[in-house]
Amino acid sequence: MSSELQSLNIYQDSKGEDVTDARGITLFNKPSVQSAYLSIPIDSDEYNMKHSKRGKCLIFNNKDFELHTRLNERKGTERDAEQLYHCFRALDFDVIIHKNLSVKEVRNELEKVSREDHTNRDCFVCCILSHGENGLLYGRDGKFPNDMIFSPFTGNICPTLAGKPKVFFIQACQGDKLDKGVILARGRDEADGTSHFFKIPSHADFLICYSTVPGFYSWRNTNNGSWFIQALCSVLKTHAKSTDLQSLMTIVSRKVAYEFESCVPTDPGMDKMKQVPCITSMLTRKIYFHPKV
Repeated sequence: MSSELQSLNIYQDSKGEDVTDARGITLFNKPSVQSAYLSIPIDSDEYNMKHSKRGKCLIFNNKDFELHTRLNERKGTERDAEQLYHCFRALDFDVIIHKNLSVKEVRNELEKVSREDHTNRDCFVCCILSHGENGLLYGRDGKFPNDMIFSPFTGNICPTLAGKPKVFFIQACQGDKLDKGVILARGRDEADGTSHFFKIPSHADFLICYSTVPGFYSWRNTNNGSWFIQALCSVLKTHAKSTDLQSLMTIVSRKVAYEFESCVPTDPGMDKMKQVPCITSMLTRKIYFHPKV
């Protein structure tokens, strides 16, 4: 397949030009609008991070919740938000912090950014700091499905981010199970084609990083912030400009798993518990935060 820059077809339910093969068989419909373009060779191992701007980084920091939700104040979350802000500013992101938004306000902010023109941006990052349960996250006034934060950025909805990485960091519980840990002892096919248009899955190029695995509790220190965000920011500050993000997330997982343990001696049911992040990747290339010049 040619390594020249190829257009990346993002198709919607709109009429346009049919793309056919040599036999005249329609392969797919190329719309007259809403097309995006792949700014790197098709077989590149790395995403193009040389646009004029790095991109937006949204931080949704929910500390306080309305009484009817019966949710506790998330003490220490300001520390998480502060660390994330400085970390992503250092990586050349345009960082915006939203505090204590309602479900509707969260949705509106995400949809507003998804409608922006990201043509000259490398990528998009979103950080959620809130309460949660399995498959759900909380705004100030209630809960919403996790998918609400991802869906505005799929390729068919946000074409100027199609083919670019969309990264989500979610610091929230995914349930109330506790991980007691386990003691370890030290010791011993590609199809040929001639078309200049390519289809990609609408959910390609996502990296979703949860602080814990489904069903489990996520730990947060009231002074230092959450285990996950502490580890994430530490690793990004040290290695982000030289190592790809997926490799960094493996280091983050190792730090959370090995360097943190709950200390609640007054409550044996909560004491000496462990945690490990859950990383879901639909990335098709490596992400490097090379310094902007």
